[in-house]
Amino acid sequence: MVEIMKEICIGCGACVRECPVRNLTMENEKASVKRSCMECGHCFAICPQKAINISGYPSDGIIEFVNQTSLVNGEEFLRLIKSRRSIRDYQEKSIAKETWEKILEAGRFTATSGNGQDLKYVVVQDELETVKKYVWDGFAALIEQLKKSRGDTSPLVRQLRSMNAVHLASQDDRLFFNAPALLVITSASPLDGGLAASNIELMAHAEGLGVLFSGFIQRALALNEDACDYLKVEKTQICACMLLGYPNVEYRRSVPRKAAQITWK
Repeated sequence: MVEIMKEICIGCGACVRECPVRNLTMENEKASVKRSCMECGHCFAICPQKAINISGYPSDGIIEFVNQTSLVNGEEFLRLIKSRRSIRDYQEKSIAKETWEKILEAGRFTATSGNGQDLKYVVVQDELETVKKYVWDGFAALIEQLKKSRGDTSPLVRQLRSMNAVHLASQDDRLFFNAPALLVITSASPLDGGLAASNIELMAHAEGLGVLFSGFIQRALALNEDACDYLKVEKTQICACMLLGYPNVEYRRSVPRKAAQITWK
């Protein structure tokens, strides 16, 4: 709940003007709250006196801005985006908890629709081998599902059957690529989950990690009730499955992309 500390408020009205749902007003030259709201935090962020509090939230992670224009260099940020690659070759090195916390902080502070903040993260590292078995069981179910919808001779079905056969014959894992960790992101909103996943990937890349988004793992998990129970996730709310680890490969340059399709009005 948004709370105004009247003894600190100077009545500048900045929070009232900024509130997107018009839930703040001026009373006796002080800001005042009309009713409960979605607690987006705009009022908290803009108050020059720190006279606003939002109860029910931890206070960690808050930063003060001296000059917003110098928060990050645009060219360097674009360079970070262009330098990321989907990694399929990982070092045998686990990810420290401190690094995980930093990476997931990027997801925590990602925007959510209606400020829902319902995202959940399942970090699978110590129990990855157990989860792999669940995923491969779900992968077999995925093959059968696709055979019914696309036919036994479709290119995708043949590809997945080949991956499964190689795995069964040699334990060559073409789903996990020896990655040391899997991150499962869930949310009622696929958009919210995707936005958080994108920020997490960039943060992981900035920390020297590599990431691979796996639609196959995501679909395999959703088809395995036991896997969802084990991870304590709703199969309909799995937004992203991300393999993470330290890359065992170093790329020398960014790659070409198709020209952006832009309409100027």
